[in-house]
Amino acid sequence: MLFKKSKTLLGLNIGSGSIKMVEFKDTGSVYTLNNFGMAVLPPDVIVDGTIMDSGAIVNAINSLAANLKIKKKRICTSVAGHSVIIKKATLPKVDESTIELTIQQEATQHIPYDINDVNLDFQILGPCPDNPEQMEIILVAVKRETINDYLGIVEEAGFVPVVVDVDTFALSNTYEYNYETENSSEVTALVDIGANLTNINILDKGVTGFSRNITFGSRLITEHLQKKFSLSYDHAEALKHGCPANSRVSQVAALAAISESAFSLANEIDKAIEFFHNSAVTEGRVEKIVLSGGGAKTPGIAQLIKQNAGIDTEIINPFRNIIIPEKNFDQEYIREIAPLAAVATGLALRSDEAVRR
Repeated sequence: MLFKKSKTLLGLNIGSGSIKMVEFKDTGSVYTLNNFGMAVLPPDVIVDGTIMDSGAIVNAINSLAANLKIKKKRICTSVAGHSVIIKKATLPKVDESTIELTIQQEATQHIPYDINDVNLDFQILGPCPDNPEQMEIILVAVKRETINDYLGIVEEAGFVPVVVDVDTFALSNTYEYNYETENSSEVTALVDIGANLTNINILDKGVTGFSRNITFGSRLITEHLQKKFSLSYDHAEALKHGCPANSRVSQVAALAAISESAFSLANEIDKAIEFFHNSAVTEGRVEKIVLSGGGAKTPGIAQLIKQNAGIDTEIINPFRNIIIPEKNFDQEYIREIAPLAAVATGLALRSDEAVRR
């Protein structure tokens, strides 16, 4: 990862429930928060990473940028969902001159799409621990159609898309920067709970060892509350976040209903971690789960996931090592809303110079 460069990009996270913008000041060895804001999107504008209403997203971006008085135009954004494939693979060591061809051929075995329809990238992790004649790589493939959709939205909103990242790696970026002093050999599951999508990224010695998408998120809880208590969507959302929808729904009843509906999500997270334990080459086991996204703020969900998986669980602070000027930001608000900024923070940490080289 490339941190602490003199010029950064504007981080724009277009999520299924809201858009988030993060901007850091371009000077100094430690990042300072210059701008952060979010805007809620109407339901079903984005479904499993697929854009259904580009106009609504463009309007939201423009309104948020105007409210924040954003001047920076060069953006790093990201994609997620079923159009993104991340695979760890093992290859025989090959000469640098043939590595791209070899990896393209290998990708056809791992990518369930026509190789001509995707943008393919890779990262060499190094030699296999048990076989120095082979090397480990991370393959990343994203449908070109999806990338073009996101690029089109950013450009229509009047910005310059410099990098299109993947939510999984943006989240890793945030975690690495803010938790770099902790034990690097620890196996950690980063779980980003969005409205319609939950992304699981298991870091083994700081490197993605396993990635999986769960095709539902915290909106499942909202819909359960709607049905159970006959509420509007907005009232159910408020209830999910600890605000009473009306006098007839007690806090005890609300928490019980949230726990009921969140159990399926906690169970899917546990199943994904167990799959990693059973299939990974490493003998390490997940020692910590770190939650992010709007769903991480759901009352009791961290405790429920901890109990279900039997693994310590905490909520990420993406601004842990970021200077937040007291004169410019409401510190309590930033602490409250911070988990939603995890992906956007990772995007904003990308260096403009690193891209231009």
